[in-house]
Amino acid sequence: MTGLRARQLAQRRTALRARSRALRARAALQSRSLEPVLTWADRVQTAWQWLRGWPREVVLPLAAASGLWMARKPSRFLSVPLRLLSVWRLWQRLTAGRRA
Repeated sequence: MTGLRARQLAQRRTALRARSRALRARAALQSRSLEPVLTWADRVQTAWQWLRGWPREVVLPLAAASGLWMARKPSRFLSVPLRLLSVWRLWQRLTAGRRA
């Protein structure tokens, strides 16, 4: 009786390991679609760290100049949030597709 149970458990373990390998391979394949987004996020993070390395005396005038540039053409205030909104909607569609 115990030999039969041990064989069943060994078969179950083998099947679970095979399923786990298949799921890992599938996850790796599906995660490739996120590479451009993650690359972009890495660039933003690197730029932020680079910017934080600069002294305030340099960064504040650059930020002020950027603000003035944005204020000079107010349509930029709309275009950037609209782009972010479209990216967010795309993300929502992609995550909804993965859940289904």
